[in-house]
Amino acid sequence: MSKPEIWFSDLTHTAQGISANTFPLGVSFVVSYAKQQLGDEFAFKLFKFPDYLNQALVQQLPAVLCFSNYSWNFELSYKFATLAKLRDPSVVTVFGGPNFPSDPDEKVDFLRKRPNIDFYIELEGELGFVDLMTKLTDYGLDFKKLKNQREQILNTSYLDKDELIIGAIERIHDINVIPSPYLTGLLDEYFDLPLVPMMETTRGCPFRCTFCADGIESKNRVFRYDSQRTYDELHYIASKVKNIDELIITDLNFAMYKQDLDTAQSIAEIQKLYNYPTLFSASAGKNMPKRTIEVSEIIQGWTLGASIQSTDPQVLADIRRSNISSSAYRELIDHGNSMPNSKTHSEIILGLPGDTKEKHFESLRFGIDNEVNSIRMFQAMLLEGTEMANQDSRKKFGLVTKFRTIPGCIGFYDILDEKHPVAEIEEIIVGSDTLTLDDYLECRILNLIVETFHNNAIFEEVYALIRTLGISPFNCLLYIKDHPEKYSERIHEIIKAFCHETTNDLFDTFEEANQYVLNSEAINRYIGGELGTNELLLHRALLFNEFEEICKLLFNAITETLRNDNKLTSAISAYLYELERFVILRKKDSFENTESIFTSMFSYDFEAIRDAGYMINPNDFPTLDSPEEFCFFQDEDQRQHISNQVKIYSQTSIGLGKLIQRSNLKLVFRRFTRTKKVPDGVVSRSSMVKKAISGRKVDA
Repeated sequence: MSKPEIWFSDLTHTAQGISANTFPLGVSFVVSYAKQQLGDEFAFKLFKFPDYLNQALVQQLPAVLCFSNYSWNFELSYKFATLAKLRDPSVVTVFGGPNFPSDPDEKVDFLRKRPNIDFYIELEGELGFVDLMTKLTDYGLDFKKLKNQREQILNTSYLDKDELIIGAIERIHDINVIPSPYLTGLLDEYFDLPLVPMMETTRGCPFRCTFCADGIESKNRVFRYDSQRTYDELHYIASKVKNIDELIITDLNFAMYKQDLDTAQSIAEIQKLYNYPTLFSASAGKNMPKRTIEVSEIIQGWTLGASIQSTDPQVLADIRRSNISSSAYRELIDHGNSMPNSKTHSEIILGLPGDTKEKHFESLRFGIDNEVNSIRMFQAMLLEGTEMANQDSRKKFGLVTKFRTIPGCIGFYDILDEKHPVAEIEEIIVGSDTLTLDDYLECRILNLIVETFHNNAIFEEVYALIRTLGISPFNCLLYIKDHPEKYSERIHEIIKAFCHETTNDLFDTFEEANQYVLNSEAINRYIGGELGTNELLLHRALLFNEFEEICKLLFNAITETLRNDNKLTSAISAYLYELERFVILRKKDSFENTESIFTSMFSYDFEAIRDAGYMINPNDFPTLDSPEEFCFFQDEDQRQHISNQVKIYSQTSIGLGKLIQRSNLKLVFRRFTRTKKVPDGVVSRSSMVKKAISGRKVDA
């Protein structure tokens, strides 16, 4: 007799490309632990893509159908659960994940509205799921009999006759009892897909931020996997990965603990042995900046930074957050920027309780003046299970919210022989008792300007110059925002479209948003990209495609800012003229035009300027005795890296915008040298030299 089957799904939307393009790590821990504890009694399957799950369901239904629940996949998962229940009401449906209320009354409301969820497992799912299955087995997998007895189940909530039954909350203190989903081969099939591997070395967070689902008290203790397990997993991943350059560690405070130094050494070892990962992502802890620096010196390709969310003391107090000191922050960023091909970052959230336009601008200025080369700007979301989302917080701060479709999380899906429209809806803060809607829109316009003209060190050569001259780059960005008359017709069109999409397709209630988007005409407009995009990344990509136009706008803003500060000289003007041409040659069409070689004559020694970190004063920096020819090219390693990144992010709904955000552009932009020193590998392609860029003649 075959074993009853338990299927787990961590679904991602795919109608506009792969929305969540990472391994299904979280649910794989639950599967691994359940197989260890219950493997003699049940058979297990794991799904990531809705098409694969549908194909399996058409053949048979499992005894138990489980789904991970995040804001980006809940409606898709619930649609599958509902239709499976419709076909066979005896199927047990189990959901788990952070997208669930913490308040008991709100839990009741959540489960009443979603009657096809039989059980909801909170926090760590491993203990709760095994306890649930043990009890269900006692009742012959009849969930109604179990509910009628009102048995409490670890970490689990359910309704019986509209009454909420909640089990005790427990965590696994020795998380090493969970078998590794990598080392057991559970995740092997995902190495053949365009997905980024993730791994976990710790669980828990000691901080209490109200906007975060990990800020609740029960998650405050931190537990760690053995270093040997982490070492073995890293080597396993590196040996299996195919045409993927990224690795993500999901720890909430990486590099804050001394054991993270061992992890860093293990990562450095696989980088040396396997040339992987080229790009490494992990959220750095804020309390040990010197240890973070030490870890960053070991790992290549880490985007080093610190999340600040806001620099305003009252905003931070309202969300129960404290930031690292300004001096420690500056030390961290300075170190990150000093590393080869570095990419530093910080995070700022618009619309938090107590936020204003002036406070948001100052937070952006703080990051830019501290030379962070990428500021990730988020809109405040009200997430289920966070303190900020509860009714008391909403009333206290006068939060004004709207509902919208999550970009990339919408589509028509085949489920049990029928096609169904599904969309994920999120609730964002667009105002409060301190932030008007007009101020919110003005902040969003500045966010687009920062994203386009500052992030990912896109114009690092330019900002190094004006910093040397005593000008804040932020002043130049404000000049761009405040002088739309300087925009070209195309830039005007893009920013106008951005403003429209920022304020359009927003609804007062979840029901209104859901009803509108699931209309067949509307959903096709969403899938086609006409509606519901990530407007910040989309319009940043559109502006990036107008590279010469944005260069012209930026250099004009710099010229006028210098003139207004009485710092513009003929020497500076001459250097700016050559620097603009230099930037265009290095960076225009750098993702698409990777085989071409460009050359041009310059009066400045840009090799010496590069070696000085571009921090020169043209008033006392000599020109060359005579102009020399420089060559701009991308080498084989760059072309392979670009190819790998394009393969991953061409699968997403916002393509180029995501590619620009996630990649380290310093690894993408063309290298350069004097033509007489061109490397052999470049010389072999010299016949491909182009003599014109958008009509501009350059010397070959």
